Amino acid sequence: MIPGTEGVNIVGVPDASVKECKDRVMAALYANDVQIPDKKVVINLSPAEERKNSPIFDLAMAIGVMKEAGEIKHPIPNGAAFLGVLSLDGSIKPVDGMLPSIIAARKEGLKILYLPHIPGVQLDTIDGIEFRFVESLQEVITSFSGQLSTSIISKNTSIKSSTKLPTYEKDFQYVIGHKQAKRALEIAAAGGHNVLMVGPPGCGKSLLAENFPSILPPLSQEQQFDVMSIYQLAGVRNPNFQVPPFRDPYHSLCDINRG
Repeated sequence: MIPGTEGVNIVGVPDASVKECKDRVMAALYANDVQIPDKKVVINLSPAEERKNSPIFDLAMAIGVMKEAGEIKHPIPNGAAFLGVLSLDGSIKPVDGMLPSIIAARKEGLKILYLPHIPGVQLDTIDGIEFRFVESLQEVITSFSGQLSTSIISKNTSIKSSTKLPTYEKDFQYVIGHKQAKRALEIAAAGGHNVLMVGPPGCGKSLLAENFPSILPPLSQEQQFDVMSIYQLAGVRNPNFQVPPFRDPYHSLCDINRG
């Protein structure tokens, strides 16, 4: 907060969804009887050169403003981060694409994450970070004093790999013939090489490609996080993140784009 005309400015290349955060944040603060001094509030989103394009910063902004206004009397836990969208009454809601932010927070070495419940996302598979689920802004503030027990998932050890073998809808072992092509794909799977299959329509290229994931090694935990993040951002549900995903774009996609 700096001297000047009362108002809120967000800097750091915010897009429209981020610029609207200031209205949601200030409405939530007023709804919770937070006293904001008559000063100019500047919220700096770092790094300054990268564009910010999600309302997921609402909760963190509110905590920062309250801290500067002296409304938070108890210390904020070290290594904590805050994710979530604020409603006008101060309740905290999830937003699409939160999983990549969670993975990024983990990579940055943060230890505690305050966030709302996210339907359909298995956070118990993410190790090394403690999740504290909150439903309102007031609940977050109260938890700092230790008077409120938040719902917590804490994973400090690596997830043990499952002994159960994954199942495949299409299995490489049931492909008949194509001995030379199958040998090339087996070598590519073992060595992690790229493969380009060329041939006339109907010779078996798509058949081999569809069955190829069944001979690939299971995804590591980090690779699973990457796949989960991509699918969540795309709004697509994938029940099996241990198996390398297979995408099958239409064969005349380039021709469609030209039109």
